[in-house]
Amino acid sequence: MENSIYIGLSRQTALRREMTLIANNIANVNTTGFRRELAVYSAQTVDPQSSTPMDFLIDHATAVSFEPGSLRQTGNTYDVAISGPGFGFFAVDDGSGKVYTRNGSFHLGENNQLLTRDGHTLLDVDDRPIVIPPDLTDVAINRDGTVQNGEELLATIQVVEFGQLSLMNKKGASLFTTTEEGRPPRQSVLLQGSLEASNVVAIKELTRMINVQRAFESVRKLIDNEGERNRSAVQRLGRVNPS
Repeated sequence: MENSIYIGLSRQTALRREMTLIANNIANVNTTGFRRELAVYSAQTVDPQSSTPMDFLIDHATAVSFEPGSLRQTGNTYDVAISGPGFGFFAVDDGSGKVYTRNGSFHLGENNQLLTRDGHTLLDVDDRPIVIPPDLTDVAINRDGTVQNGEELLATIQVVEFGQLSLMNKKGASLFTTTEEGRPPRQSVLLQGSLEASNVVAIKELTRMINVQRAFESVRKLIDNEGERNRSAVQRLGRVNPS
């Protein structure tokens, strides 16, 4: 009887963490380049030989969905979206080294460097900051990442693709680190004046939230019923074998 309570508790613990992930996804539904997160579980059978085997739920990790988000036009010169299958990323320096992002909302910062909204430096193909000379009025960011002012080539934005997205670790809302070496883009192209939205679909996350809440309540009732059955059994045994 105790096993069923422990199993229920393992399920409740997993559901509580899944609810936290869902809430974070919903909170970032409007965060440019945000990737939704999912919980990864597995079942461990307590007694495979039993006529009624029971499974502990093991919470392994958090997985990230790299499905592309929708694109929206902004018309801003330094807003850039990556169009493609979803495994292309901008290379930026966050002060601790090179990291990657899908958030292409850039602006000119100190020394006319292109920066992310969090102040991280956008890198060129040689791992250097991209500097836009002041007073330029005809800056174009092309599909291949080249940045031009008229016919003058200013820089080439570093965009890389990864084949093993499972190696990517989330860092903050929209940054990633990885041990994999990025490769030059083959299927990713840049669109100036556009941004990629979060890939969170609010209605789907709300539906997940409702389902998780219902499952949590169902498990709570199971635990309550098992606890009451345990108490009743102890009381009956006490009456049969009084001290």
